[in-house]
Amino acid sequence: MLEKVVYQLNENIEYRIIGYQNILMQMAFDPRISAALTGNYNSLREEVEALQQINAVISRVRAYFPMRKIEFYKSNPSLHEDGGAILNLENAVSKDWYAAMEKENRQFYWHYEWSGKPQPSLHVSRWLVDYLTNEKFGIINLEVTSMALFDKLTNPLAFKNGWIVLADSEGRALIDFMDKKSGDHVLDLPYLHKTYEDEKGWYSTKINGKPSMVVFETNNLGWKIITVVSLEELWQKFQKIQNAAIIVGILFVVLTFVVMISFGGTITNRLNSLIRSMRKVQGGDLGLTVKVYGDDELAEVEEEFNKMSVQLEGMLREIAAARSAAETEKLRLLQAQINPHFLYNTLALVKSMAMDVGSAEISNTMDALAKFFRLALNRGIDVLTFKEELEHIQAYLDIHEQRYPGRVRVNFEIEEEALSCQIIKITLQPIIENALLHAFEDTGGRGEVFVQAAFRENMLHITIRDNGKGMSPGQLNDLMEGSSSARKDQAGFGLYNVNERLKRYYGESYSMRIKSAVGEGTSIQFIIPQYRNNNPSNRREDKEAKWSK
Repeated sequence: MLEKVVYQLNENIEYRIIGYQNILMQMAFDPRISAALTGNYNSLREEVEALQQINAVISRVRAYFPMRKIEFYKSNPSLHEDGGAILNLENAVSKDWYAAMEKENRQFYWHYEWSGKPQPSLHVSRWLVDYLTNEKFGIINLEVTSMALFDKLTNPLAFKNGWIVLADSEGRALIDFMDKKSGDHVLDLPYLHKTYEDEKGWYSTKINGKPSMVVFETNNLGWKIITVVSLEELWQKFQKIQNAAIIVGILFVVLTFVVMISFGGTITNRLNSLIRSMRKVQGGDLGLTVKVYGDDELAEVEEEFNKMSVQLEGMLREIAAARSAAETEKLRLLQAQINPHFLYNTLALVKSMAMDVGSAEISNTMDALAKFFRLALNRGIDVLTFKEELEHIQAYLDIHEQRYPGRVRVNFEIEEEALSCQIIKITLQPIIENALLHAFEDTGGRGEVFVQAAFRENMLHITIRDNGKGMSPGQLNDLMEGSSSARKDQAGFGLYNVNERLKRYYGESYSMRIKSAVGEGTSIQFIIPQYRNNNPSNRREDKEAKWSK
């Protein structure tokens, strides 16, 4: 019971920690902040507008998350300090926590400042990184008080002689819920030394000559949640529970004898008959019913048994039908997954473009986005023509071109007969997106993608290849086997998702092949069967429709 109490306290604290880490992550990826901190400013007016943009984000965040300070340390020389939230990166170098950030490679850096205060100020920091070039351009730092993380996390044990303390990995007390019995340092108390010898557990010890129990757990930041309880008080509570259990047990035994004596042999026979019928149902004789005697309580049990037996038979039939429906629904769920990063980046682009009133780019981007979703949704229909799938890709590429003009060239070589073939929607777009976002990471997002399609012997042959960084044999093996490590990666999961959808829909007649080597790019080939009447005939013409972007 005590271990569960400490575990719940740890969960509550980690929930608040994750909340601050999430808001830090959102601010680090906010395109308005990135643009304001990395822009090239030639006038004071431009700098003031950038600072107003950052302050608007800070005001909104502080309205929902209590924090003492939000600081941005930037490396951009054209943006001057404002003496408050915007500071030069050189100011961070003198901080005690900067050396750890330079040395370690972590997403979040938690550090503390006591400064003679009874409760420390807690800081969480993160590097600001350009995700296209992977270059650091600053640091974002949040300062929160210990009460912001630990407020209202009081002692839930209701023990007069029990107390709880939270300390960091070095034994410094971050907060003490019982009048600072631990002082400023937990390790000053000899009976708490064992808490730093293991991640979690419990042990008994003597405090001021009285036996006590210590229960502790460690969170992801290395903080210790330590609970101390008097064994004497704990034993008193246990005695009350034990006495109550004994009383309930005695009452149950007495009641059992009374019931057995009252109903006698008749009830016994009816129960035996009911038990035999239950065993038959358990053995597979579904739909079996028993005769109902009278209108007493046992008769209600017999009636409920009859209902249960009939319903069980019907439910098994429904389960068989539901299995088929579940497979279909699982396919629909797989098809419904759309990359949230793409949606977020597109909307961020439209919003930033909206600041320039009258820009024709806004209209073009919105048209491409509308076409992208129209083809993706397709009025709820799962299958569309290959020509429409290509239009879906083209809409995505138009959006990508608006944001990164001239970086990627996509070449299409499509035979005319392939255009009328059928294919599951949103099959090629995730593959193209993975190539644009991951294959060209080492070239600053620049490269070429080739899309080829042909109709051969009632099969649609599709090849997508790029001249990107490629994959090692180990990465390729994980991708083909669908390992958990590959699926955690966004690129691996996108390809895994497409492959699963096609296998579920077309069965064993469908196949996929991947060829890749480090520095030589990646080639993915799909062979998709065509069974419907409106597919192209087996006749193949030499005429090809060439697509290029």
